Amino acid sequence: MKHLIVLIVALLPALANAGQITLILSDEEETGNAKICVYSNANYTEIVTIRPSQ
Repeated sequence: MKHLIVLIVALLPALANAGQITLILSDEEETGNAKICVYSNANYTEIVTIRPSQ
């Protein structure tokens, strides 16, 4: 029983990483006051706006 618990605890980090989604920077554009980055893969698209620190 102790070996089973150790095995389950050892596998938990690997299972947590399986849920991560990798997005690739597919486009970026600089505007007057911000930088717009588009990250995407086959299923998702994420747009991030980065403004210079004030």
